[in-house]
Amino acid sequence: MPHFMRNLRIAAMAALTALILLAPGTATARQPARTIVLIGGATPHNPGVHEYRNGVRRIAALLEATPAIAGKFAIRAYPDGWPAEAAAFDGAATILWYFDGLDHHPLRDPARRASFATLMKRGVGLVTLHQASTLLPDDREIDLAGWLGGVRHGMIDRTVETVALAPTRHPVARGVKPFAYRDEFYPTLRYAPRGVTPVLTGMLHLEAAPQLPPTRRTVAWAFDRPGGGRGVGMTGVHYLAALDQRELRQMLVNAVAWTAGLPVPRDGIVLANRGRVR
Repeated sequence: MPHFMRNLRIAAMAALTALILLAPGTATARQPARTIVLIGGATPHNPGVHEYRNGVRRIAALLEATPAIAGKFAIRAYPDGWPAEAAAFDGAATILWYFDGLDHHPLRDPARRASFATLMKRGVGLVTLHQASTLLPDDREIDLAGWLGGVRHGMIDRTVETVALAPTRHPVARGVKPFAYRDEFYPTLRYAPRGVTPVLTGMLHLEAAPQLPPTRRTVAWAFDRPGGGRGVGMTGVHYLAALDQRELRQMLVNAVAWTAGLPVPRDGIVLANRGRVR
């Protein structure tokens, strides 16, 4: 066989092999896409308060409109609560919680808690908003301190006020300017002994001790897990209107990107919509 014919045959076989590997139904194509999973829950409060369903829908729309996020991840949103199917977490890069805690916390279920702990051991990211980081006073089974770096036990520490928030130099705060708005915040949490960095801080009062002067507290933080993986917690977003804050949306998109392992540019992830996200 002539030399050039042998080379042509080898090239054709290589091209055919590549087509087979890329064809639908092959092992390569069956690998799950990297995903961002958003979980909401029931809304037992008045309209505009703890509106987790609408909040998750708005956050999903924000992420889908953000090229740096939507171009790399599939967005799976479960506004009504914890997904029933285990496959919901296939390929998860990071998971966002926006639901009630305490006795309503989804991970009070032992089987669900064990499955989620496995995801955390794999280094899947975690972002929590408002009460999703709140556990019952005596709960020591949900390892939020180990996954998220911060946990709130019980309901004693909270405040509703307008607070001027200052961003830090952490990647999650990139592109976030100082801003002020009214929300319900949790002034005191229990933090992991290492790996925690404040992202937003402000001067907060204590509802349980209104006579005391305000002190600077952390309302959003980032956590590098010692065993791998990242977490970000934000105690605000009691009101759905909090998502109207451009700086808060910037921090939230950065948090999703950072916990999913994406690099955050110096000026933050570029938001597709600088205005209000419906």
